[in-house]
Amino acid sequence: MESLNCSRSDRSGNGGGLHIVMFPWLAQGHILPCIELSKRLLDQTNIKISIISTPLNIAQIKLFFKEKELNLNLLELQLPCVDGLPPGMENTSNLPTHLTLPFHNAVKELQKPLEILLGQIAPDIVIFDHVLCWISKVTLKLKIKSIVFFTHSTAYAGYVFCPARRSESKESTADGLLKPPADFPFTPSRYRQSEMAALLPIYTFTYPSGEKFIDLTVDCYYNCAAVAIKSCYELEAKFIDYFQRVTGNTVIPVGVLLPRPYPVKQIEIHDGMPDCLRWLKNQRPGSVVYVSFGSEYFLSEKLIEEIAEGLEASLVPFLWVLRLAGYLDEGMDEVKRRVSDSLPRGFESRVAERGMVVSGWAPQQEILCHPSTGAFVSHCGWSSLMEGLGAGLPLIAWPMQLDQGLNVEVFVHEFQVGVEVERGSDGSVSRGDICKAVKMVMDEEEGRFVRSKAAEMGNLFKEKLLEEQGSQNKYVDDLVKLFHRLKLQSKK
Repeated sequence: MESLNCSRSDRSGNGGGLHIVMFPWLAQGHILPCIELSKRLLDQTNIKISIISTPLNIAQIKLFFKEKELNLNLLELQLPCVDGLPPGMENTSNLPTHLTLPFHNAVKELQKPLEILLGQIAPDIVIFDHVLCWISKVTLKLKIKSIVFFTHSTAYAGYVFCPARRSESKESTADGLLKPPADFPFTPSRYRQSEMAALLPIYTFTYPSGEKFIDLTVDCYYNCAAVAIKSCYELEAKFIDYFQRVTGNTVIPVGVLLPRPYPVKQIEIHDGMPDCLRWLKNQRPGSVVYVSFGSEYFLSEKLIEEIAEGLEASLVPFLWVLRLAGYLDEGMDEVKRRVSDSLPRGFESRVAERGMVVSGWAPQQEILCHPSTGAFVSHCGWSSLMEGLGAGLPLIAWPMQLDQGLNVEVFVHEFQVGVEVERGSDGSVSRGDICKAVKMVMDEEEGRFVRSKAAEMGNLFKEKLLEEQGSQNKYVDDLVKLFHRLKLQSKK
């Protein structure tokens, strides 16, 4: 494995094969799909992959690959300093909400260094995350074929990023966004104005250069050779067809990109095993509710209290991963102390016999696939949703932001694989709402239907969507065929 910085050049070539550059958005939920796709592409004959990110992200990406991966380069670009952004803030998993704008502005400052780097290494194709929409202008200038990559659901991509939204952006309102785009193949019935209000920055955000984020995103459809999406026809056929129709470009699904093997195989207890897996080992099969809201959402003190009281009142065993903002420079003891202090007084001692709170990080895939786990309380971000459904778990859905509300509309209500936590019009949730949803899914009789639908979905993943017997390999093969066609076009 080789780690380079932008001052070095790699013109070694690839023996007539393909050199693919991948640049994920600087967020864990976007980096992991890039890693999984890269691994599958590296399995192919004569493909070289270069992944670009900032130093701290590259250090984490290294951990996911074998020590000697000859066809993989990890290339570093130093994140520029901008006013208001503390040094070392290179990933949204540690990003407080008030730093979102300076973070986006800092990443946009990578445009010139990226142009220099791409000019040096001269790849055949660049695959970039749609949040990095400005990259399409770089590749167009350099005459390099590029593919914009959406790591959200296709339903969300079509609803929010269809070209028609660009013309609406000057007058975008929460009420206006409640209305689907023309010919959208699904009518959300439970979208809330509060969820739509949270989407407004997508249409209003403007970089210091004067470029609007929504304009640059729509430009990708015309500047890029194709649009890739982390999805599949088995789950989102009508949305993929719609997205291709409105973008006017080739939309190519690349599969669900769950890790291999999935469901994750459980291993015997060993000295280095996380405490939460040891704890799960001692619980009854299917008895535990796993609670996690992803790597980018930090709960308020009020919500933490409501969740704690709701879980306690449910009398159901639970494993709760609780993250608080500000972990960047803290030791683990300090993190545990702050998490403990955030909980209601006496909570941990009262639930000690049937509940566990994990501070900050936990092996989510191993937990979801553990025999003791019976349901998943989730924000329903796309990657977490796929992991939960791939494990055959019923969902207790509590969408927080961005794509999550529409994911819940489609998968919880249309596919009926779970229940949604009841919320007020402003998105507020009470301990009673949480308790009710948990008990509804875990109750032997009341939850039987959603548990059976979730099990059916798990079987669909196992039989049709994963590698050994399913379509994941075919999606990657189709992507590689597209690469070769694009390379041939470049030579003409």
